[in-house]
Amino acid sequence: MSWSRREVIRSSVALGFLAGLGCLRPLSAAATTLKMPIGVGLNTNGGPLVMQMQREGLIEAAAKAVGLDVQPEFQDFQALLRMLQGIAAGQLQYGMLGSTPNIRLLATPEPAIPIALAGGGADFPLQVNAGSPIHDLDGLKGKTVLTLVGSDLHLTFINMLRAYFGNDNVKELGITVKNVTAVTELYAQQAGIDAYVGVDPGSYGAQERKVLSTLLHNNGTTGPAWDGRDGKGAGITPGFFKKSQYAPEAFYPHRIWWVVRERFMKEQPDAVVSFLVANHRATVALAKAPPERVIELIGDHWASSASLDAKKSLLADTLWRRRGWSWITEGDAKTLIGLSKVKTIFEQELTPALIKSVFAKGSEITRKAYERVGKEPAVAVLVDAGAADVRGRPQWEIDTWSLS
Repeated sequence: MSWSRREVIRSSVALGFLAGLGCLRPLSAAATTLKMPIGVGLNTNGGPLVMQMQREGLIEAAAKAVGLDVQPEFQDFQALLRMLQGIAAGQLQYGMLGSTPNIRLLATPEPAIPIALAGGGADFPLQVNAGSPIHDLDGLKGKTVLTLVGSDLHLTFINMLRAYFGNDNVKELGITVKNVTAVTELYAQQAGIDAYVGVDPGSYGAQERKVLSTLLHNNGTTGPAWDGRDGKGAGITPGFFKKSQYAPEAFYPHRIWWVVRERFMKEQPDAVVSFLVANHRATVALAKAPPERVIELIGDHWASSASLDAKKSLLADTLWRRRGWSWITEGDAKTLIGLSKVKTIFEQELTPALIKSVFAKGSEITRKAYERVGKEPAVAVLVDAGAADVRGRPQWEIDTWSLS
C-alpha cells in the first residue's frame, strides 16, 4: 500500500497556526490530546522511519501505554533552514537534522537536545560530466565544482580535499565552488560546471542515465571515472583515504539526528520517552524488513531516481539499516566536534565541554526509553570497537564519555 505525501504529512500551512500555540502545557486529568509538531525530511534516508511510525501509529501506541493521548503532527521540509527556524520559534518540538545544521544549532544559546539517530551513512558522491578528462582530484585544479554550499554535501567535499591534498583551501588549490539554485541541478550537466557533489539516490540516478560519472564516493571507494595513483575504475580504496579523520567509515561520517526542544522535554518527559520508543521500534522493524518493503513504504519521496537498484543501494548504506538500532553513542557525538573545526563551513567550533553539557540533558530521557524497550541491544553492541562506523558508550552513560 502506497501512502501519498498528503496522507502522511500535515500541510505546512499548519505551521502558522502552531506558531501561536507557544510551548504546550502538560496534560490535564481529562487526558487532553497533546499535539506534537515534528519536523522531518522524507527525502533523506531517515524518511522510512517516519513513514513506519506514522503508518503503524507507533508514537500514539507508545504514549497510550503510559496514559498519554498524543497526536504527532509530521511536517516535511525540503529546506532545512525553515526547519531550524521552526524549532527555534517553538513551532516544532522535534526536528530531524544532518550534522551540519545540528552543529550550527548546538552553537546557539538555546540549542535543541539530540536524543536519537534518524539516519546516516548517506553517500555524497563527487561526480564529473560523462566523458570528462578529470580522473582524480588533481584534475579539479582550475575547475568549477557545483554543490549545496554550507551543507553536508559541501562538508563531504572539503573532507575529500583534506585527505587528498592535506589542504581544504579551495582558492589555494585553484578550485571554484559554486552554489546551486535548485538541488536538481546536481543531477544533470550544467554549463560551465566540471564536477558535482550531490547525494544519493539523485547522484546514483545521474550515473545510471550516463549523464554524470562518479569519481569518488563518501565511503572512500572510487567510481568508474577514477584513474589515479592507486589504479583505474570503480571499487578501489585509494591510499589517501586512510588520511581521512573518519576512516574507515567515510570522508564525512554522516548522521541524521533527532533533536527536541529542551523546554518541551522538561514539560513532557513521558511524551519524549514514548517518541524514542517509537523510533526504536520503527528502526528494529525496518532493519529486518525486505528492502522492497522499505522502498514501497517510502514511495515517491525517493523519486530522484526511478531505479530500484538506486534505492536498494541507498537503503543498504543507511546507518539504522546496518546497525539495527538508533541510540546515540560517544563516537557519534564526537564526530560533531571534529567536523565543527572546518572553518570553511562553520564560524564557531564546538568544544567537548559544550557537547557533553548539551547531550547530558537528554541522558535520563534516553535511559528511560532504553529500559522501556527491554535494554535492546546490549550495551556491548553499542560499544563494538570493531564496527565500521564509530561507536562508544551510549548517551545515558555520558559520565563515561571522553570527547577530547
